[in-house]
Amino acid sequence: MGYAHAETRALLVGAWQFKSSLIMDLVGPENDLAAMETLIRGQGASDVTVLRNDGVSRTTVETALHALGLRSKPGDWIFLYYTGHGALAEAAVKGTRDGDTDQFLPLPGFDPDVKDAERFIVDKDFYTWLSIYVPNGVQVLMMADTCHSGTLHRSVDPRVRGMAPRLTLGARNVELGARPAPRFASVLAAADAGADATRDDLPNLFYIAAARDDQIAWENALPVEGAPTRGFLTWSFEQGVTTPRADGNGMAADQDGDGTLSIGELGAYLNVQVRMLSGQRQESSTIIPPGRERQGLFATVPPPPAPPAPPPLPGLYVADVKARASVSGDHPWRILTEGQGADFVWDARAQAMLRRTGDIVAQNVKTPAQVRGVIDTWAALEALRPLLSERSARLMVGPLDNGARYPSGAPVTLALAQTQPQPQAGQGDSAAPRYATIFNIASDGTIQRLFPVTESDGDGRLATGQSLPILDSQVIPPFGADHVVALVTPQPPDDVRLLLRTVENQRAALRLVEPIRALLAGAGGQASLSIGELYTGN
Repeated sequence: MGYAHAETRALLVGAWQFKSSLIMDLVGPENDLAAMETLIRGQGASDVTVLRNDGVSRTTVETALHALGLRSKPGDWIFLYYTGHGALAEAAVKGTRDGDTDQFLPLPGFDPDVKDAERFIVDKDFYTWLSIYVPNGVQVLMMADTCHSGTLHRSVDPRVRGMAPRLTLGARNVELGARPAPRFASVLAAADAGADATRDDLPNLFYIAAARDDQIAWENALPVEGAPTRGFLTWSFEQGVTTPRADGNGMAADQDGDGTLSIGELGAYLNVQVRMLSGQRQESSTIIPPGRERQGLFATVPPPPAPPAPPPLPGLYVADVKARASVSGDHPWRILTEGQGADFVWDARAQAMLRRTGDIVAQNVKTPAQVRGVIDTWAALEALRPLLSERSARLMVGPLDNGARYPSGAPVTLALAQTQPQPQAGQGDSAAPRYATIFNIASDGTIQRLFPVTESDGDGRLATGQSLPILDSQVIPPFGADHVVALVTPQPPDDVRLLLRTVENQRAALRLVEPIRALLAGAGGQASLSIGELYTGN
């Protein structure tokens, strides 16, 4: 059922100046907030409320949300967005479906010892407000670009500067004071105005979180050094709506190319983008009411996205003067005089290359040619990243959790998991077979074919529902970051496979980008591209 004159409304909230010795200020939320206001107005929203820094309190957020609810009617969308810090607190009621801790937003002026309810908002508060202030039939997309809680899989190397966590108070759990009841009467006749510790999911609430509960959300200069600092989730959302697909049309997040961006598509797109941008440290999560994965986003069709501007050259920092001179000159990078926010750091004495995510991505890097091999590798990966789609298959690295660093001698497995069951014969075009093509880009950019390679691999056709084992081995030096690339296509990609045979054992990652882009563009949304990252080192 459609609604005439449906509107998109928004409440955008950001905090980056906290005036606290316990909570560090942030850089990214100011840029995130401005970008999201531009984006949501581009989606046709004219009813937009923006709260920032000193203007953010429990009362101002609740009042603004209540007012939006009063102005909304069935068919409308409300976009509720927050960017800033996240933290954990002891739950007032334990043993519920929410666990024994509450996620909460510390607002400017928050002090865990004062317990001023105006200075924090708990996740349950948002639930209560949405349940009583938003009319039935109004859809809500809530997005939080904050940490939820948790620990890091890999530490950030101190030689790299620029990555900042959106986690405050460390791992410390605090006790929050009493929270007031809702300030306003419900707009729903039969609503219960009390907070429900065992709440059911709201049928009109779609929720996107920047990270899982055991992870930290990050901000950094995106996409390269010199760009504004951004939160990974917000930047990915903006890019998914404002940049085109591989064929140059539509929105990158509309991965089936049908002209409609569904919540399910958006969630899958954000997940793979955030993983790649964070070096697998962070994985966004999406909660969708049952059966509503195909719900179209917002009430208006966005304008055609403009072609993306070419990114600036990456910044390379080399502390050693002699080594710096050896990589100066006509190269596809900029030499930086200091390391803050550098895309790459070459520690010539340690013969190691580090990337802005805080990882050693290649070892035994001794010469300018090897430096170029590493930088070209990441240029290729950055060019492929917007094309990622895991609608039909995802590369899985194990046995450790996603984002872990594998030490020398550790077992490692790689597998291609089909993310959607292959339709049975007789179901039309959707029953077409799928063909896998898998190769590795080593830390120095060397190409290594993985599948199909042997005669027993045949033409790479996947069996229905098959999880394809790729590698079962152990980690050996040199350490760094390997990237296993999987293409799943409706026909065998003969041209790409021929190119892979031609460039095998060469540093040729950049040569693969345009052929893969053309392959995806010609597949009409029926192909998938997944990249599994493997970080190794002691």
